[in-house]
Amino acid sequence: MRECESTADNKAVGDSESGLASSSLVRRLAVLWEKLKFEATFGLLWLVSTILCATARFRVEGWERMQRLLAEGRGGVVALWHGSTTLPIYYCRNMSLYSIVSLSKDGELQHRILRSRGFLTIRGSSARRGAQALLEAVRRLREGYVLAVTPDGPRGPARKVQPGTIHLAQRSGAPVLPVGVACRPCLRAPSWDSHLIPAPFAQVVLVFGEPLEVSPEESVEEAARRVEDSINAAERRAWELISKPKGSAQ
Repeated sequence: MRECESTADNKAVGDSESGLASSSLVRRLAVLWEKLKFEATFGLLWLVSTILCATARFRVEGWERMQRLLAEGRGGVVALWHGSTTLPIYYCRNMSLYSIVSLSKDGELQHRILRSRGFLTIRGSSARRGAQALLEAVRRLREGYVLAVTPDGPRGPARKVQPGTIHLAQRSGAPVLPVGVACRPCLRAPSWDSHLIPAPFAQVVLVFGEPLEVSPEESVEEAARRVEDSINAAERRAWELISKPKGSAQ
């Protein structure tokens, strides 16, 4: 009887170990599958966005303002709407600009795209690691770096400046440079930000507006309104220019 019980116990242990090994293998395969899907998504997104941006015909107004921010060494906050980032990211590639990127899965894709374009990234958002990301961003601005932000991101509401951008400018003393984007022909993604997707060989206009100084004494609400108005004005200017032949009366 003892031998039968011992055999049964050994079988139960063997079955348990086999089940654990099988479960571990399933988990490893699931992780591998997720990594493969992510890499495939990133590769496709990078390839398509690069082709679309590389074939675009860019026209830029106010580029000297961006160059001044980089040259002066006092830092700067480049602000544009979340739905208009694809083309400026490509145009401003390999300039060692910083950008704040969330820790979500979508944020990881954006992080990889930005790094592939020569950007530096700070990870965090209002949902996770927000305070640490804000402090690091302020430190980089005080060191003289330029930080690109989407003041209505990462979740919206679209085209409404959130307090984070104002806090960055007030704590660092860096000016805010508004950017407007226009593109024709283009599509709009069915996302919360109606993300702009250029067609191949599209005409593109980027407008870098007048930098705004944000005083620490100014209310966050008033500063947010001014930044919002300045981005919208730069965008209106971009759409005006795209309707006019280059060299025509402005």
